[in-house]
Amino acid sequence: MYLIYSYTAGGGIETLLRDLMHGMVQKGHSVCLCVINHDYDEAMLRSLDPEIRVILLERPPRSGGQARYMRRFASIVRRERIDILHCQGINCVIFSALAKLYRPQLRILNTVHDNGNYSSYSALKVFLGNCLLDQTIAISDSVKSEILARHVPAEKVITLYNAIDTEKFQCEANASRHSLEIGNVARLFPAKKGQDTLIHAAMLLIPDYPDLRCRFAGNMFKGQEREILKLRDEIREKGLSEQITFLGNIDNVPAFLHSLDVFVLPSNYEGFGIALIEAIAAGVPCVASDLEGPHEIFTLAQKDGVKIGLLCPAGDVNACAAAIRTVANSREDYHPKEMAAFVARHFSIEHSVEAHLELYQSLLPTASS
Repeated sequence: MYLIYSYTAGGGIETLLRDLMHGMVQKGHSVCLCVINHDYDEAMLRSLDPEIRVILLERPPRSGGQARYMRRFASIVRRERIDILHCQGINCVIFSALAKLYRPQLRILNTVHDNGNYSSYSALKVFLGNCLLDQTIAISDSVKSEILARHVPAEKVITLYNAIDTEKFQCEANASRHSLEIGNVARLFPAKKGQDTLIHAAMLLIPDYPDLRCRFAGNMFKGQEREILKLRDEIREKGLSEQITFLGNIDNVPAFLHSLDVFVLPSNYEGFGIALIEAIAAGVPCVASDLEGPHEIFTLAQKDGVKIGLLCPAGDVNACAAAIRTVANSREDYHPKEMAAFVARHFSIEHSVEAHLELYQSLLPTASS
């Protein structure tokens, strides 16, 4: 069973979880998804494999009332005789405490999806996690280092990189065009995802690339309305509304990526970067903030001898614009098939499913494995 507080459109965690669950079903395993809050996208749920059982607890978001939903969840875990509970966040782990009491043989795992999570947790939250968790999964080595710094036992922490369904992102040759197409895929959350940095970098580039188009795919993150409105107003005041656009959530991410000359990940903090490996799999040269997660991906590519793009300091508009310019002017140096093969070697969902299954099996009693 997979446990998550919300399941909404446009998020990397939700996409990864969907692909992971589909892979488990294809391997013949019984899979459940439990969404705690009344905060989910019905179309996203309908897109799941029909073999995946979906349980909706319908807890009102930010209601503060947990106990009765914890009891209900614990009863479900006991009734369904769940062996493995894979949580998506430490709050899900704490939510499952009663389930562990109701079914002591339950094995609980948690995936830590970003840098800054464990370093911000209270000592009590980390202690409860240590008491309840059989294994913690870090999405990158940098995330793992943060977890270990909070005195989580090293034998209970493992790095399993995020992964994608590489077949969806088959590389294609970009059509010849005179314009420069740059873009980003992420929820609109400038403080984290750095869309403001890319917008201002695009503004610096437009005098030299009059036909430049910069497009953002992704829904607005909750509470970001004011920040996005300010950016939209600035774009409009500069007369760039036709060149810098917001597309909202899109259904066909591969097609969007294939329309780009350069993909930009201007995040201010990033534990990994699913959108980054999607762009690489699509054969699109990339510019990314030089943060721990993206840096690991670029280091792996360098070891493999595969050119995927350039890193630049997070939040540095001038450096971002310069990197985009350099990559855009040397597109012939990038080899899409090599880029796609690199992602398939290191970040395919097939490999991730196998790694997760091996981990799950290692936690179960020998007699039932």
